[in-house]
Amino acid sequence: MYYSGHEIVEIAVRIEENGFAYYNAAASMIRNQTDIKALFTDLAQKELQHIAIFMKLLSRFEPENYDIPQDDAEGYIHHLAESHIFGKPGTGEKLAATVKTAHEALEIAYKFENDSVAFYTELEKRAKSDSKRLVRQIIEEEKEHAEDIKRFLDTNS
Repeated sequence: MYYSGHEIVEIAVRIEENGFAYYNAAASMIRNQTDIKALFTDLAQKELQHIAIFMKLLSRFEPENYDIPQDDAEGYIHHLAESHIFGKPGTGEKLAATVKTAHEALEIAYKFENDSVAFYTELEKRAKSDSKRLVRQIIEEEKEHAEDIKRFLDTNS
């Protein structure tokens, strides 16, 4: 399947929306571990910031600068989009509803952030100028989120 750059950015928005929904729902289910609850609340707010950045990219969208050529990378991007833990609409809240423990919520969040880094890295390879800089910024933030979550996983094992 062929994705235009516009469609890829729309997928990125959906991923961030699902991340926001997941983090909000996970934060609301946590009762006793206020540090993890605070982490999820903070991550939810950061997902909103990422949505705003991607919406800015969409408003400045220039198709010829983002269209992905039909090559081997196209299949990889399709795979990343389809296999991303939050790549499909509505999965954030659905997944959060299945979580039984704070540790399990952290594990899902860690996978989400790492999936996001992989997807956005491929997006960055095809972005131009300012867009590349904005996507790079999001990649760095996603890496930080993963590191924060990993620290909680390591201390709550």
